[in-house]
Amino acid sequence: MRFYQRAFRYFCRKKKKSVLLFLCFFITSAMILCGTMALQTARAASRSMWEKTGTKIILKDQKGENGIPGELASQFLELPHVTKINRVASHTAYPGDFMPVIIKDDESDLNASVTIQAYDDTETDGSFAEEKYRLLDGNPIKEDQRGILVNSLLAELNGFQIGDPLTFVAENGSTATGEIIGIFFSGMERKQDDSIVSSYRIENQIFVDHDLFETLYGEEGYSSIAVYTDDPENLSSLRQQIEPFVAGKEIGITTSDLLYQQMQAPLEQVIRISSLMLALIILTAVIVISLLLCMWMRTRTKEMAVFISLGISKGSLFLQAMTESFSLFALSVVGAAAISSLFARQLMHSLFETSELAIIANARLRGTHLLTLLLLGSAIVFLAVGISIVPILRADPRDTLSKMEG
Repeated sequence: MRFYQRAFRYFCRKKKKSVLLFLCFFITSAMILCGTMALQTARAASRSMWEKTGTKIILKDQKGENGIPGELASQFLELPHVTKINRVASHTAYPGDFMPVIIKDDESDLNASVTIQAYDDTETDGSFAEEKYRLLDGNPIKEDQRGILVNSLLAELNGFQIGDPLTFVAENGSTATGEIIGIFFSGMERKQDDSIVSSYRIENQIFVDHDLFETLYGEEGYSSIAVYTDDPENLSSLRQQIEPFVAGKEIGITTSDLLYQQMQAPLEQVIRISSLMLALIILTAVIVISLLLCMWMRTRTKEMAVFISLGISKGSLFLQAMTESFSLFALSVVGAAAISSLFARQLMHSLFETSELAIIANARLRGTHLLTLLLLGSAIVFLAVGISIVPILRADPRDTLSKMEG
């Protein structure tokens, strides 16, 4: 009779013991799987949060002009761990085919012009990112989505709609035309002082892409550049690499990782707790299952000695014991996976302190979680079975039988 046949017959003969051992494995598997999900999900959320939180270094012209040289932008992109940059430039321009919102009675050039601000991405920096301005219709400016954003009151005055062309005239006489892709609103338009000249009014702040801006003014530079990184932990190192590029220039450097630090703190706490919980679960499982199997193996000492005396190898008996435990463990994995998949989301929401972290975590049962459970569980089973059966297999079967007969 082969070892797996003996294992099956033992299940049939010792149903209560088999059920009890299965419950031990099931509880252990469920706890390991929950701990693994919490740990791996928190680590994955920490990695994905690097890009979602927008960790960056901001370079700003201290004079408030477009004094940051344009060639620096391409040099920053070549630095390690830099994912993207967001260039910002601003200048006044004259309306080519529309009327600005004019409240003050003034004949100066500033009172007849608008301010255009060029961005690579209006969603990640500036007034839209700070929620001072809100899009009412259309789309933001992005690297792959170029166009113009205008204020709703300016659009109302001139009858603008999404898709309409808009023309600007620079001081040097050059012109540029773009298409309106978005209309925004601030809420502070009516609260402005009537003495503000038109180019400084919110209604006349117009956002454009860099292609349109460079058509008007050329590549004269930028007022600020945001350098984004996918490695917030080495933000200070990136800053040290950028500082030589701006040495001797009136350019200020600041870092922006407050949101990352705020969200990283609870994640680190979850990682520490999950790691400790997983270690305690494994240690407890080894002790409890080993003690349980040791007690049962003592009742099978005579059975093992008889099998050895009949010529069954010790390796075959070891495989039988392993088959018994691994079969029950495999069944427990199926049950633990079913239970954990049902309660994964509730578990993550209880572990993470904020809904934003829970959304980033996107907790669900994955193949890596099951693989980790199989590896850890198999190690526990192998260790527990080895601890319980090796002393019996090492004993001389004649001494064992003689003691029992006496």
